[in-house]
Amino acid sequence: MNGVKKILRTVDLFFVFSGVFTYLLGAVLARRSGGALNAAVLVLGLIFFLLLYLLERSFNYLTSSRISLFSKYIRNNKLSSADVVAFLLFLSFSLVFCLYYLLREGGLSPKSWLWLALLAFGLLINITAIRLWGLPYRWLTDALVAAPLALFSGAVLQKIASERMLFFLSLPLFFLFLASSSALLYEKYEADSANSRPSLLTVIGWERAMTLHHVLLLCAYLCFGIYFYISGSWSIAWPVVFMASISLLEVFQLERIARGLKPLWGVLRVTAVFQYLGALYILLFAFLTR
Repeated sequence: MNGVKKILRTVDLFFVFSGVFTYLLGAVLARRSGGALNAAVLVLGLIFFLLLYLLERSFNYLTSSRISLFSKYIRNNKLSSADVVAFLLFLSFSLVFCLYYLLREGGLSPKSWLWLALLAFGLLINITAIRLWGLPYRWLTDALVAAPLALFSGAVLQKIASERMLFFLSLPLFFLFLASSSALLYEKYEADSANSRPSLLTVIGWERAMTLHHVLLLCAYLCFGIYFYISGSWSIAWPVVFMASISLLEVFQLERIARGLKPLWGVLRVTAVFQYLGALYILLFAFLTR
């Protein structure tokens, strides 16, 4: 089970929980728009997302090599492990059964197929395209999956009556996730630079990345204001504005790093994670209870 353990150790729990809660938020918004919540479709869609992510992590493990992404020896050597092969077969057959039961439950309309395909593309593009050219865009593709794609997938599978408001809500969530994930990159900056690993900070520089982080936060809260104005949900979801205090704390910590003060990495990690997941929790609680 050594190979499977290595795969599971690469799982990004922040990304997983972000995708799961955003997906659930989409389902809750679909129910609020007048549809009846289909619990079976809800669970199957969630399993589909998790299986796809584990599949991407598995291929990432198989192709990870200090020599070359194209090293067949490394890949074949890892595939000789019975536990890895069994795990890949389990994921593949589980995905097929998941799609089959989604069809049986009537949860796959043409729009559902489209959003599930986009969700799969957003996850699986990281297997080759991003890593192949050494591009530092993983933070962007993860944000696309965790915010708009997961939100729309959860809502469309529940046959939401109108998708217009989803777009205006996905924007602040997208910007907020990008800000959180870029803040999390600072702790890895020295290691990425030393090992010549491309990341947002090593490519554009940590100073520009910090400016980008602040702009993303500003865009997130401006888009929240636009969403509240257009949807009329201010009276329900206004507590999410309190997350601005967490965002200001994150900005303060990054500015400390810029001034050369000792970083408090643990505090920065908690702040970045809670900033996004806290906003999701507030929105989920508000739309579920009112």
